[in-house]
Amino acid sequence: MMNKYTKTIFFIIGLAVFSYLINNFGFDNIITNVKKTGWWFVPVVGIWGVVYYLNAWAWYLVIDAKQKKIPFIEVLKITISGFAINYVTPFVNLGGEPYRILMLKEPIGTHSAISSVILYTMLHFLSHFFFWVTAILCALILLPLSTELKIILVAALLILSVFIWFVFRRHKRGVFESLLNFITKVPLLKRLKKKLEPKENSLMKIDKEIKHLFNNRKNAFFSALVLDYLSRMVGALEFLFILKAIGMDISFLEAFYISAGSSLIINIFFFMPFELGTREGSLYLVLDSIKLTAGIGIYVGIINRVREFFWILIGLLLIQFNGIKKDGKTEGKKDLLEYISDDSQ
Repeated sequence: MMNKYTKTIFFIIGLAVFSYLINNFGFDNIITNVKKTGWWFVPVVGIWGVVYYLNAWAWYLVIDAKQKKIPFIEVLKITISGFAINYVTPFVNLGGEPYRILMLKEPIGTHSAISSVILYTMLHFLSHFFFWVTAILCALILLPLSTELKIILVAALLILSVFIWFVFRRHKRGVFESLLNFITKVPLLKRLKKKLEPKENSLMKIDKEIKHLFNNRKNAFFSALVLDYLSRMVGALEFLFILKAIGMDISFLEAFYISAGSSLIINIFFFMPFELGTREGSLYLVLDSIKLTAGIGIYVGIINRVREFFWILIGLLLIQFNGIKKDGKTEGKKDLLEYISDDSQ
């Protein structure tokens, strides 16, 4: 279990970035737009409680937490905190993954903690790919789109299909064995190969657990995938509620398309710190593509961010209350490579 000093470090850093974002965004701007949204802001925020519940349930199945006697409520709290840290992590938005590993290391072991986080991250991406594919197919069949946009969507469909095939292969055959084989064949990566050699045994153990979920626990794998996919469908309701707040009567299909289209563009530009500009720009393009007033994308983006601020604060506060005890011991923070090197289970 992560000790209180490490938790405090996560909390202080997260709170500092959160304060910066609030100050940069403008508190008056937040109040003005929440008032504009009215009582619809409650379901906008509340629906993400359902989303995180489904995400946590999916991860709970991946961990096999019931068998390992980890309470679901703890998995839920770590899930919310992990996503909160991701939101305040600039550039790659992956700060929550090391946090999840640190929280699970003691109760289930180093390799199981790392593999469960890698597995859920892979599965989370996979459900995203299926979400985008579903949205593209629905848009091509049901929405009035221009010929140019249809061509772009068909190309995106083909690319996403390749990604889905690739991720399924990695679940079936593992991650690190293929990675090490690739590194061995590239002369420029010799230095990286030497650095990984002492950790090869641990990496193979993690790989074994990754393959075990797909090959031996298929029911858990596909149940988790469906739950995570369902969370994205539920999340699309946010756009339905936001647009209804300003008198725009859109269908769930349109909200679904807006959610999937904007998230696809945001993920293409994942390297942008805090998604600056990409969210508003993506919403502008997606709304325009279905003949809705594109300028409304700015307002929708603002409410999206305010909703994020609420759940970031909840997640950061939960860091101080997260903790899965095994035998009463606590540990300080280590470098991630030290965890991989540790052979203890």
